[in-house]
Order: sequence, then C-alpha cells, then structure tokens
Amino acid sequence: MDIVHVASEFAPIAKVGGLADVISGLSKALAKKGHRVTIFLPKYDCLDDSLIEDLQVLQKSFPIEESGVLIQNTLWSAKYDGIDLILVEAHHPRDYFKRGKIYGEEDDSDRFLFFCKVASTYLSKHLPDVVHLHDWPTSSCSLFLKNSVRTVFTIHNLHHQGRCAPFNLERIGLAYEEDEMRDTQYDEAINLLRGAISSSNVITTVSPTYMKEILTPDCGCGLHEDLQKNKKKLKGILNGIDTDYWNPETDSFLVEKYNLETQKAGKKANKRKIQKHLGLPAEDLPLVTAITRLAPQKGPDLISYGINKTIELGGQFVLLGSTHDPDMRKEFQELADHPNIAICLDFDDALSHQLYAASDMLLMPSIFEPCGLAQMIALRYGSIPLVRATGGLKDTIFDGKNGFTFSIPDNKGVAEVLEKGFTAYKTEEWDTLISAGMQANLSWDASVDQYLEIYH
Repeated sequence: MDIVHVASEFAPIAKVGGLADVISGLSKALAKKGHRVTIFLPKYDCLDDSLIEDLQVLQKSFPIEESGVLIQNTLWSAKYDGIDLILVEAHHPRDYFKRGKIYGEEDDSDRFLFFCKVASTYLSKHLPDVVHLHDWPTSSCSLFLKNSVRTVFTIHNLHHQGRCAPFNLERIGLAYEEDEMRDTQYDEAINLLRGAISSSNVITTVSPTYMKEILTPDCGCGLHEDLQKNKKKLKGILNGIDTDYWNPETDSFLVEKYNLETQKAGKKANKRKIQKHLGLPAEDLPLVTAITRLAPQKGPDLISYGINKTIELGGQFVLLGSTHDPDMRKEFQELADHPNIAICLDFDDALSHQLYAASDMLLMPSIFEPCGLAQMIALRYGSIPLVRATGGLKDTIFDGKNGFTFSIPDNKGVAEVLEKGFTAYKTEEWDTLISAGMQANLSWDASVDQYLEIYH
C-alpha cells in the first residue's frame, strides 16, 4: 500500500513529545511490512536536518492561496531510516515555520492550516491509498481531502483541539459546515479537531482504555457527544515502541549493555554511572526516576510529592523533566538541595536512555494518559513502572504482575505505590516483575496489523 502520514512531529528530527515517537515507530513498522510510507512534515527552522539523507528539492514552486494572495512554497524530499519524507518550506511573509520551535505561537492555527492546505493540495494530485492524520495540527486535511482520498485520524491527546475563529478558515479558503465545526465550549470559536471527527473515514485513539474514557463527559473534553455519535468508526489501538531504538542489548548510550540474564550487573553499572554523572552518593539504594514533560496532565505536584516520599523511604530520585514555567522550574530545582535528589529540567535524549537503564522504578502519576510510552520503555529496560491506572497505563501495567498501580491521583495513591515498590525491592517478587516486563512484546507488531486492517 501507499500510505502517507501528515504530521507536525517526527522523531528524532522534529520532536516535542511522544507523538513524534509514535509516528516514527508506526512508520518503520509499516515499512518493514513492505508498504511504501511517506511522512509530510513542515520544514521547521529547528528541524534537525543533519539526521536526514538525500535532501533535495522535490518541487521548487508550489504556490498556495491565502487571503487572495499566492504564497510560494518549496517541497523537499528526503529520507530517514528508510522512510520517505516530504518537507514543506513555506516562504510566508509571517515566517510560519521559522519560529525556533514547533508549537506555542499565537498563530498556531494559521500556521498549521496553511501546512494542511499545502499537504492536501499535493496529495489530491498524487493520490495515495490512504492518508493518516495525527492530532489537531493536521485535522483540517480531513476537510481539504474529504472528496478525494480516504483518511484515518488519530487522536493522540483530546485535550488539544485547535480552536480558532471562522476567519482563520476563510483566510485559507476552507469550506466547512458550521454545525460540525462550532466549538462546544466557546460559541464564537471553530474547533478543528471536531471537524476531523465528523469528516474522517476512521478515527483511532492510542489505547483501548483511552477510547472508552473519551466517550464520557469527564474525559471527553467537551467532544464526548460527537465521539459517541461517531462511535462506529472509532477504534482504540495501543501504541508500541521502537524496540530497535529502545533496546538495552544494543543501546549505544549505556555504559554497559545488558539483557534479561545480565540485567543485574548491567543496571548496577549504569546506576553507578548516573550517580557519578549527577553527583548522587554511590550507594545501593533503590533509584526512582520520572522522565516526563511537567505538564498538568502528568501530575507535577504528585511527582514533587513522590520525590519527597522516595527520600523518606530511603531511596534516590532523578527527575528528567521539561517545563517553560519559571515558578515550576524553581520549585523543582529547590528539591535538588538534598544529596539523594537530582533534578534535570532540559530535554536530554541520551540521559533518558541512561536513566531507564539505571533506575529501579519509574513513577508516572498521570492525571490522564492517552497511551504513554515511558512505562513501556521502562519495562524493556527492567525498570518497574509505578503508575496511575488510566488510559494506556491501565492497558499496559498490571498491579503485582509487571509493575504497581493506583487509582485515585492523589498523594495517598503515590505513597501506596512507592511503598509497594520499596517493599518488593530485593525480594524474589522483584525478579519476577523484571522478567515479566523485559519479556513482554512491546513492539508495533500487533498494532501495525490493526492499522493495516483499517487501511484496507
């Protein structure tokens, strides 16, 4: 099949969060099955083009109309790890993709509406078998392509919906049905994700439990009725991880590689490396880590409590987090005064690999979690996940089998799950937990077959 993914992120060249990893992992899994896979992506100025190959001009002049004015674009072709890329360089007077970042601009809706029009105009002339869209930045493609090619739209996080004003759509020349696009919470606003729910041929979410959750008023973010209306075309498919990239046997970032048989020595060597690197005492204490964006969804207040509770229980804690909130940065940096706490508040891919290998436990007290990848990576590296049973965490971590879970997102739940972990540490149960996690099939193999069934 000829499959095109239209996306705002793609790991590792343009990554903010797990969305980038999912698109990369799914694309590689599809390519391994013999399918032609192409990724449509903005050519951001912050895109790491040192990682891509065969970068060349695909189409030098590709004009798109916005507000009655033709704006030129250059389309570039490239490859990453066997995957074809088409990169959109927009020669826009507002420098849409020359902002030094992927998201977080006041005109994000205009930026991604423009990108979607470029991608859709190209795809309507070079019809693939299916176009797979990901989250609100690409949702308007489902409207542009409605009568030309079949689309799959994946909701990675319903919390982000792409609200804008009607004139944003008029500016780009996008026709729409007002009743299908009007935001359910703000009468004057247009909701791009809501439009994709009604116009896409199939809607998927990134875990079966998250699919069930978003059909409810509590987790539907104002769109539960639209999702219930379209329930027949809604599927919940659990994400996998790239088991070639996340593999303790071959991971070049580790000071000592290991497998299930050698994990005790391997984890100890990597723990000593991390302790030395981060200035922690070189002691045989349980090492707990959190590797996450410090967004409200991730429960930063619960992570803060968990850090202190870990110290109370006699362990060490390393936080690898990212936030642009100066108050939150200050709050967590103050915790680093304790000798058994290390706080790292910048994205560091190499350090994340080293922490998965060094840690004994991974704390994920998410308020909600559509799928989550960190808990699956932790299992692969023999680190025991301590998670709240929500979304994809509930679908992958089973209390007392391969990790420990709690239900209510509060300090009591975090305390209980940490106490379970510390009690099991250095017992026979611990070895059983590690064995179950490291032997689990966490790849895309099962999920990619479900997607192929949908594509067909």
